[in-house]
Amino acid sequence: MEINPAEYGSRSQSSQPAATPSIEAPLSSVSSMSTLWPVLGMGNSRDTLFGRPHATHPLTPRVYEVWQELGSTQTRFCCCGRCVTGPKIDLWYNLCAWFFILIPSGLYFAFCSQKLWNICFWLPILTGVVLVATITFLLLTSCTDPGILPRRRLRMMLPGLDEEVSNVLEMPEDLRDCASDGLTPPNLPDLRQGQGYKWCSTCQVVRPPRTSHCDDCGNCVLTFDHHCPFVNNCIGQRNYVYFSAFLISTLCLGFSVAVGTGISLSGYEPDHPQESVTRNPLLVVFLLLIGVPTAVFLLGVIALLMFHIFLLCTGKTTKEVLTGRRVLQGRSMFERPPSFIHARARVDTPLDS
Repeated sequence: MEINPAEYGSRSQSSQPAATPSIEAPLSSVSSMSTLWPVLGMGNSRDTLFGRPHATHPLTPRVYEVWQELGSTQTRFCCCGRCVTGPKIDLWYNLCAWFFILIPSGLYFAFCSQKLWNICFWLPILTGVVLVATITFLLLTSCTDPGILPRRRLRMMLPGLDEEVSNVLEMPEDLRDCASDGLTPPNLPDLRQGQGYKWCSTCQVVRPPRTSHCDDCGNCVLTFDHHCPFVNNCIGQRNYVYFSAFLISTLCLGFSVAVGTGISLSGYEPDHPQESVTRNPLLVVFLLLIGVPTAVFLLGVIALLMFHIFLLCTGKTTKEVLTGRRVLQGRSMFERPPSFIHARARVDTPLDS
């Protein structure tokens, strides 16, 4: 690769800091690396992704690769940025949810499915379908962007992202150019504060109504409901539908497993009605291991589902019920906007800043 000395010199001079102090917060290692990108020929290599220009050189990092620099350190990405989930501290809670789903279901299919197949083959088939649906909705809830509002540093690195967020969220004109030096929060008009707009000093952005900052994940989440450690993610505007479907499918799975276990414990056998399952003590123990945890888990799911039905009927979120403060404006939980984090987009070189 040939380097033009004159071009390199002009670009090096343009990358030097100005004499006047900048109001922008430091961009840490991402900005410090940017002075080397022009030398590598990455300054003018651009095309369009998500409607914004970006560098396409293989060495230009993607958003998920530098998220620790531009976003929350608690958010984790997997599958090359295609999936986003919560902090590591939720691991044991998440494993507990998987345990109560997989272990009773596995014992059910191991010790009850054969007998139930002889009674009514639809019972184990429907249980298997509901189990697959439960696992699917759990993964969607855990690995979907809940509605993370990009931090100011990320908006600076992706040209056009700030405008995209403002347009999709229909931000008022007097708040679109609201900025801060990272130390002093801007003065929001009283009218906007009454409507629910707030300044987040951590993310350094204006939060729309019903948006809250999650201390567990370290992100501002659109229409924030709560942080659920059992799914290892926040429950917000973009995954609330998946979370509701997960609760419904889990309830159906619990009932299916409980009914199948009850039929097995009853000893009913169409071909051999005189035989009873209680003659095998070991089998009874295994069936109880299925039934008792399933019953306890089922009661918890019923209570949680009833609570969220109440929330849907009243148009509130969990946080609004717990805090007693409700914002009349804002989006519904079932209005699903596009994701703003663009984890696989490549960060832009700050040559024009």
